[in-house]
Amino acid sequence: MASTSQTLAGWRWRQHGSDGDWNPCSHSRPTTEIFTDLLDAKRIPDPFLDRNERLVQWVGETDWEYECDFVHQPDNDHSRQDLVLEGLDTFATVYLNEQLILISSNMFHRHRVIVTDKLQSGANILRITFRSALREGRALESKHGKLRAFNGDSSRVHVRKAPYHYGWDWGPILLTCGPYREIHLESYSSMAYDVFANPTVSEDLQRCTIDVSWGAALDQDAVVDVTVTSPSKLVFQAQSTLAAHETQGSVSLDIPQPELWHPAGHGPQVFYDVEVQIRSSHGTSLHTSTSHIGIRRLRLVQEPLEGEPGTSFFIEVNNQPVYISGSNWIPDHSFLTALTQEDYKKSVEACLEGNQNMLRIWGGGIYEHDALYAECDRQGVLVWQDFMFACGQYPCYPEFAASVKREAVDQLKRLRQYCSVVIYAGNNEDYQVAEMLKLDWDPNDHSGDWTKSNFPARTIYETILPAVVSEHSPGVPYHPASPWGGNGTEDRTVGDIHQWNVWHGSQEKYQLWDKLTGRFVSEFGMLGFPSAKSVSRFVTDPTQRYPQSAVLDHHNKADGSERRLALYVMENIRADSMRLDSWIYATQLMQAECLASAVRSCRRQWKGPGREYCGGQLIWQINDCWPVSSWSLIDFYGERKLAFFATKRDSAPLALGIGRSTPELKKLKSPPPQLLGPPHDLVDKEYVYDVWAVNTTLQKAAVSVEVRLYDTQTGELRQTISLGNQILGANRSTELAEDCAVDDRTAVQAIMRHSDGSVVSRASDWPQPLKYVTLPTAYDIKLRVLEGRVEISSDAPVKGLELYLADEEREIRWDDNGVDVFPGDTYVVQGAGLVKGDDVRMRYYGSDWVPNRAVPSV
Repeated sequence: MASTSQTLAGWRWRQHGSDGDWNPCSHSRPTTEIFTDLLDAKRIPDPFLDRNERLVQWVGETDWEYECDFVHQPDNDHSRQDLVLEGLDTFATVYLNEQLILISSNMFHRHRVIVTDKLQSGANILRITFRSALREGRALESKHGKLRAFNGDSSRVHVRKAPYHYGWDWGPILLTCGPYREIHLESYSSMAYDVFANPTVSEDLQRCTIDVSWGAALDQDAVVDVTVTSPSKLVFQAQSTLAAHETQGSVSLDIPQPELWHPAGHGPQVFYDVEVQIRSSHGTSLHTSTSHIGIRRLRLVQEPLEGEPGTSFFIEVNNQPVYISGSNWIPDHSFLTALTQEDYKKSVEACLEGNQNMLRIWGGGIYEHDALYAECDRQGVLVWQDFMFACGQYPCYPEFAASVKREAVDQLKRLRQYCSVVIYAGNNEDYQVAEMLKLDWDPNDHSGDWTKSNFPARTIYETILPAVVSEHSPGVPYHPASPWGGNGTEDRTVGDIHQWNVWHGSQEKYQLWDKLTGRFVSEFGMLGFPSAKSVSRFVTDPTQRYPQSAVLDHHNKADGSERRLALYVMENIRADSMRLDSWIYATQLMQAECLASAVRSCRRQWKGPGREYCGGQLIWQINDCWPVSSWSLIDFYGERKLAFFATKRDSAPLALGIGRSTPELKKLKSPPPQLLGPPHDLVDKEYVYDVWAVNTTLQKAAVSVEVRLYDTQTGELRQTISLGNQILGANRSTELAEDCAVDDRTAVQAIMRHSDGSVVSRASDWPQPLKYVTLPTAYDIKLRVLEGRVEISSDAPVKGLELYLADEEREIRWDDNGVDVFPGDTYVVQGAGLVKGDDVRMRYYGSDWVPNRAVPSV
């Protein structure tokens, strides 16, 4: 009599209204969408290649339909049958055996439809028509009024569909549709659904109460047994009885000495098993639901700080502050059904590989696949979850508000089981849009209903969503927006900020990043080209493989990208060649320098209890949804950019930092309106550097630190300075040396070692901008290629040395790259898949233009 679940698959498709033959999908997956099916059938060119995106826009303006067969064998023990549809993209009408059962207009709704009286014994047909979201959205826009949207067609704000499908400043316009989430037929007599095990941990972490609740569909009186099994196999049980007419139930269990789930780096990731079993009064099992939960105590801490205005903004788990080094996450593909569970696993592993501990699921994408959250739970990566609103002036008319409220309920009931989700945010940058458009936004107006204003979505962000989160995911903090807090969205002293004054905005020099930090920097970035290996995959015409080609411009959606990218390269990097490989290296080195500077600046401000002046930073962005020049750390094909490795080094649990400035600039809290003093080429400036260390582990660290000063032109070691033995406080930064004099021809290297002499961390600082640096006329760089690693040494300081294999078909996964190498310090880079004697090559800053440079000895 136990319930059964059947996943529907075997789809076929055709253009709606054509009355043509059905086209079988070439795969047997339970999920699909029109673009992947058209590609498989060779009906369209690959929109990821060349400029083919322009040739497939008709797909998003067309209606499509899908159909599948399934067999149902009635069971006298199962009086009920539900069709469960996890997600339809987007305007969908569903027929079962040609009987209308559902009309859906929200990609993020989940549906449970009773179909008992519509099923046939034996063969059944499910058919779904999908109307063009673009045309439907424009009809809604005509009815309800045009509102502003930044990125994509303005009609998108009326449509509850993944905003990035409409195009973004890193993504294509590919308006796909289809059954993108699974559809199940469930047969049962009695069932528990929407099971929620909600743990509440005492302040001293010594006790936990788990409130287990569920919805019920019963055809008889029933007994509900709830069993909770700890990671160490302790068993806790409770029982409840439900009458046939009751639709909800709950029990509470007390757990002494709970075994806690911790974020990566703070402790183990352990899970309790929760089983809810419905039995008949005779003891027969009717339905069993199982889930796994992590127990943790969670707080968003916003408290006054010592010596600085505003309040802190950081995550605390199990009474331990957690400094966040992470990234923003966009959907990993323009076609979601092309992704596998293994793809999500690798993405979370890449996050940890980069010494990151948080992904922000950005509000212009989707509420992600369960596989991503499950991996974050398993590997200890925290999740910042936006609701799906981004960069727009959204409406709030009654049917829209009702759809959004149901969307929030549907998704929260799914996401609340994941302990990695530690904060919800109402939207991405919509309050910045309100500021930009000068919409009605009075922070002192707390009426709760702004639907009659020209900023009606404020009602969603400040009334509807917080109420839904409080009801369905209690204990997880809600933040009205990102960014949000203080006196407007650019207030660096309260809440979070998006720091786009490097690249966008005032386009500050990235050397001033220490003047741009905030209490929590949830977005910042710098654009860089994808790897040359990746370019050769999506630019099929070799004559288009140059930096300014039409194809490469098409694969760069950033507003003003040609000017801004050239500006930052030309301000900072000497580029004597516009060959593609040289330009790629220049943009990636510049991106790496910028983002590493930002990470160092933010982490330095994590100074301990009461002095958490910055609680974390989230890089924009870790991934791409198609092949593109963007702000990503990892390009679409999985190639790590130099910025991935640079930020990995600076996000390590134990890391050194060096900062160079002038005494005048160092005193400032914000970037100056212009460089201080006379023009820089008329006077010699004085420079000073600081050295600090960051320890985000929970234990003190005993280390020794040495600083070396090198002449950048001759490679000569000018001075060695011992900073002695140091005890680094746990979970904070420590200043090691301040206001040390240095000139504009000196590179600074610092090395931190354990007591056994092993290197813990390296840091280096070069005169800025790099384009002025005079390098040696020749190098003697040695690469020693061994099994699984390369040993690098040099007779003079080398900036940004990148290793690559001559054979591009081989896949080598480097653990580091783009490294700075100094004399007397052999740098070892691990390379998974590397074989002794492999033809490993290198490029480094100046390798294109240093005259008479020596051929490296290998």
